[in-house]
Amino acid sequence: MNGPLTGRLVLIAEDEPLIALDMTLAFEDEGAWVTRARTLDEALIGVEDRALSVAILDHALSDGDSSKVYARLKERNIPFVTYSGYEDLGCGGGVHVKKPASMSVLVATVRDLLAHHSVSGAAASQRATPPSPRR
Repeated sequence: MNGPLTGRLVLIAEDEPLIALDMTLAFEDEGAWVTRARTLDEALIGVEDRALSVAILDHALSDGDSSKVYARLKERNIPFVTYSGYEDLGCGGGVHVKKPASMSVLVATVRDLLAHHSVSGAAASQRATPPSPRR
């Protein structure tokens, strides 16, 4: 498989295990490498991965909202999608997909986002290198 997500590192910050699993499988099926976070602390660690291409975040994780994660993603110029049951949260720079949405909608949204976003040199050079698993 050689599509726009092949070899890309996707951070999924989601505290609902079944939703996180569905998302992981959908992106891995597209050739992406996935790292998962269940808490804000885990998400903030994941954001620092130099190979990170894009993030998908639930706004309301079990230990708080993802505002700090959005801010750090913006600082690093990493595109992100907020996948949340809340209405558009105006996260400034992120794309909002309202839950529930099909995984095909979420994958297409990320593909489109990456197609319109310039990837940093670090992320591009790390594309084919699998990250250490953090599931």
